[in-house]
Amino acid sequence: MRRSPRRPAAVLAALAVLLGATMTSGPATTASADEPCTLPRAPLHHSEGLDTWNEEYPEPVGTLRAVMLFLSFPDAKPRLSPRRIADDYFPATSDFFRDASYGKLDLRADIEAAWLRMPADSGDYGIRRDWDASLRSAYVRDALKVVTPRVDLADYDVVYLVADPDAPGVDPDATKVVNFDEPVTVGDAEIRRLVTVFEHRRPDRNVLAHETGHVFDLPDLYHRPDDPHGDWDTHVGDWDLMGSQFGLAPELFGWHKWKLGWLDHGHVDCVRSTGTTLHTLQPIGAPLQDGDPEADTRLAVVRTGPAEALVAEARTPVGNDSRSCTRGVLLYRVRSDIASADGPIDVVDGHPDTGACHAASVHPRLADAPLETGESYYDADAAVRVEVGERTVTGGWNIKIVRG
Repeated sequence: MRRSPRRPAAVLAALAVLLGATMTSGPATTASADEPCTLPRAPLHHSEGLDTWNEEYPEPVGTLRAVMLFLSFPDAKPRLSPRRIADDYFPATSDFFRDASYGKLDLRADIEAAWLRMPADSGDYGIRRDWDASLRSAYVRDALKVVTPRVDLADYDVVYLVADPDAPGVDPDATKVVNFDEPVTVGDAEIRRLVTVFEHRRPDRNVLAHETGHVFDLPDLYHRPDDPHGDWDTHVGDWDLMGSQFGLAPELFGWHKWKLGWLDHGHVDCVRSTGTTLHTLQPIGAPLQDGDPEADTRLAVVRTGPAEALVAEARTPVGNDSRSCTRGVLLYRVRSDIASADGPIDVVDGHPDTGACHAASVHPRLADAPLETGESYYDADAAVRVEVGERTVTGGWNIKIVRG
């Protein structure tokens, strides 16, 4: 959190006015990209543009401090200690980001050892996924009132508010990041967002890493269907944590690693002109090699429009993808002019007539999306062909891109 130079007396009273519905505005304008393949950042919630960093979010490089605080309610006596519940989330969440960032992010969490009692029963807050705005505001206002005497939130980059999982009014589907339309000042802290956790035990796998991704300006990649029994995972399937925390291959896309500063331009081959180019892609989940990043290519990117790109990366069962049941060169389209949860990334299904991993995949149709040696994909609209060649001794793939 940023430290505020002032201490307004009525900040918490005004919270209902400032609380957004988990969305904040992006920048007022977009910048021209110096690197042709970065895509411009649009004034949308969690735009996938990465020509500039949105300063409203903490940059996830170096050491970031988090605090996890635990909220109880008068209508339920907690059955477990905060430390026992915290063990469900840490060190697993820190480990995920350590591996995903190639060691560039050290997320350190302080765990508050005591339950902090909310003034109202859990059922009084109407906790649910589609939360009434006034009740959500009341919950956040009360939570800040009870936690601020215990901790100085200005000392932290990320704040997790964890509700007693056994309280009767706690709905696990309500876990989300709550953003403020304008920063809220509490004591010395200037707060832009909070992670509100309502998971039952055991919590969803990787759920806290997913929510923390939003704190780093990553979008939701799932699509909420109109049918309550519909499929949420049609855009990216298992292939990125921001699609599903249950995914078999939850490693973040290389595009996200580039956006977050874990890969730099040297790790990216930008296909700028027509003709044929050759690329060697190392697995996105493997540790970075020491030395020249241009000898350790992780992405090949073809700009296909003012706000659109086709991306190729190698995925293998390594690191955060260790549970993946397929491997190969994964292709996906990125749009920087589409907001979070509206489909800013779509995985290209390299095998549209088949699926894989039916017993465990969140979306088997895309589980076998990657292309393997001898296979190719042609994007007729962009006049781009990607051909996958032999594997390398380091576990990656050689590919050819032909741009018409």
